[in-house]
Amino acid sequence: MSRSAAGTEAKPAAQLPEPGRFWIRYVPRSWEPPERPWVNLAAGALGEWGRAPKSRTSDLAALADTPLDDVLYLPPVPARRAAARDEMARARLMAGTPVLVQLLPGDESTVPSVTGAAFVFDLLPVLLDRDLGRLRRLPAGASAVFPLLPGVTDDPALWELACRDLAAAGVRCVQALAPVLAPADRRRLAERWGEEEAFEALFHREPPAERDFARLAHRHGLEPFLPRPLPRPPVLGAGNRRIAGVLALAAELWLRLGRPVEAGQALYKDARWIDRSPYDLEALAREGNLGVLPLDAASREIVAEHAETGGSERLDRLLAEYLAPDAPGADEPWRTDHAQST
Repeated sequence: MSRSAAGTEAKPAAQLPEPGRFWIRYVPRSWEPPERPWVNLAAGALGEWGRAPKSRTSDLAALADTPLDDVLYLPPVPARRAAARDEMARARLMAGTPVLVQLLPGDESTVPSVTGAAFVFDLLPVLLDRDLGRLRRLPAGASAVFPLLPGVTDDPALWELACRDLAAAGVRCVQALAPVLAPADRRRLAERWGEEEAFEALFHREPPAERDFARLAHRHGLEPFLPRPLPRPPVLGAGNRRIAGVLALAAELWLRLGRPVEAGQALYKDARWIDRSPYDLEALAREGNLGVLPLDAASREIVAEHAETGGSERLDRLLAEYLAPDAPGADEPWRTDHAQST
């Protein structure tokens, strides 16, 4: 293999950071998967488990020296690989890269809980085995992903019991994810964990809306979205990342509420522009110079408000409607003249 080819393979794959994909930007190209079922947060699909990839076992160590300015995803690994994963995560955090470490219940990590470090517990193996008692042993303040599988984990009664235990443990955030299931995934789930009704549902029923779970979890005090992990020095741009995260979450909620797609995509477009921008958006907002930027009018207002107050009333209203127990209400009077930018 040539040096250039080896260098290319060592670089992680890149994707657009979105709240529905846990803000992941960089993904290792290969690693040794765990023996237990898990969810690939970056792909929004079930991960491979129980057998090593046919090619290299891991590219994780090669990431230690790669410059990365946004969230690096570290998927779950077998216990024998945990020390190497943690060592690499600590190196990346020291270099300023935000890191998302995905763990299975019972896994341990020596990665410090510092700015830029996020830990997400994958509840899939616990839910498949119906071993809900283990949920109470998750660490306080943790975040988790709750996969929604038709006929397997889509029962609201199961959600209620799980959220009760997660809240009792002091878990902060439980984000629902309806993974894309390949035919092989459906067969494997049906053969090992499904009953007759589950088999039918896995192949012929759509998963429930992530919003339905979020509403129920909210009643237990559980947050619906992982906060965006931010870089720290020497990596610059945490302020812009924070503002872009506000716009991206507003865009995601707008689209999930069924509002005009064009306006939601305009918010997403501006969030991605801010992520790439060399300008200090907070400074420009304080100086009243946001008008010179190529932002949609609604985006500009959110940026200005966030720079002044550290929050966004519009985002708060969208989130409140998303989590409201009733059916979606009338659209709020948020003008959609998103094309009005200067």
